[in-house]
Amino acid sequence: MDNNNFNGGTPNQQNMQNGMPNMQPNMQGMQQNMGMPMNGQSGPMGQPMPMQPGMNPNMNPNMNQMGSYPQQMMRQPKKPMDPRKKKTIILIVSILSGLVVVGIALAIILPIVLKVDYSTAYTTAKELKPKISDIYYGYDCEYVVDYVESEYRDTKTYDGYIEGCKDLYNQETDDLVNQLENADGVKRNDEIKTQFAKFKNEYTALSAGDAEELDRKLELWKARHNFVVAADDLSYSSSDADFAKAASYLINSGNDALKAYGEGWLEWKKTIAEAYRAYDGASWSDYSNYSALRDTYNNKKKEYEDWLATNKPNISDIAPLNFDDTSKMYNEFDKLYTMISTTYQENYNSGSGDCTEFLGEVYCE
Repeated sequence: MDNNNFNGGTPNQQNMQNGMPNMQPNMQGMQQNMGMPMNGQSGPMGQPMPMQPGMNPNMNPNMNQMGSYPQQMMRQPKKPMDPRKKKTIILIVSILSGLVVVGIALAIILPIVLKVDYSTAYTTAKELKPKISDIYYGYDCEYVVDYVESEYRDTKTYDGYIEGCKDLYNQETDDLVNQLENADGVKRNDEIKTQFAKFKNEYTALSAGDAEELDRKLELWKARHNFVVAADDLSYSSSDADFAKAASYLINSGNDALKAYGEGWLEWKKTIAEAYRAYDGASWSDYSNYSALRDTYNNKKKEYEDWLATNKPNISDIAPLNFDDTSKMYNEFDKLYTMISTTYQENYNSGSGDCTEFLGEVYCE
């Protein structure tokens, strides 16, 4: 083994050691070009360069600075957010949060609010049903119309028809009709609402609008019949007091047309009765006078008949009543009742006791 090679190292090692001095100036120039301090030089203001984070203490400080220093110079501090933009973001977030809350609330509340409760409509219709049946099967109101001009129906019998008709179309029945109209099951269901309108139209036509108005009309029919019966019992030999009593039914009726007719009728009857009494009491011995008195009586009668033809009132025009077809009203109510009960079965308030529940099925009358 060559001792010279052993002591001096390998040829390559010698070349590397011999070339290192030549690399020193190049490294120094590179550091100067990059603005870095030379080995052994101080940093700004003559202070030693601090060790940077992540720097290997065994490494040449200058070599570590070559990789980290330019990166530190490129970092920019973050600008604060524009207050307007920040406020807008907060506002948008708040609005969206509010909408979410409202949406959840509506999802819970709307089904409850929009649900139609048919219980009131059903119970009211059920209470009204027998009253509508009484109107349909009752004849008192029809008898009021049929026998108003009949002197063969005495006042007691006819007055019974009047009271029976009032009982059929009383205030309680009117109240139930109005209550049914305002029930949610009628107001909020278009199909049921339309059918109710058909029923009420027929009911109103029969009842003259309401119980109070019907009572007023029936009293006028009663006055007319009482007058007919009282007048039928009179003759031209009756006293003026008897004629006045008959006329009082019309005069005191509270209706202007009937009052005017009653007053006119009374004057004519008194005039004719006076002419009759004069003619009837005349002596045949003075036939000329007797004949003249008879002619006066006959003329007065003829004038009265002419007056009556143009002045006799029609009670149906003064106080119209129409009880001819109760079946149509009854049929419209029957349709309405069926619609309400069927709909309530489908939307039943379980446990209410309004209908019968059996094995999960609901049966409403």
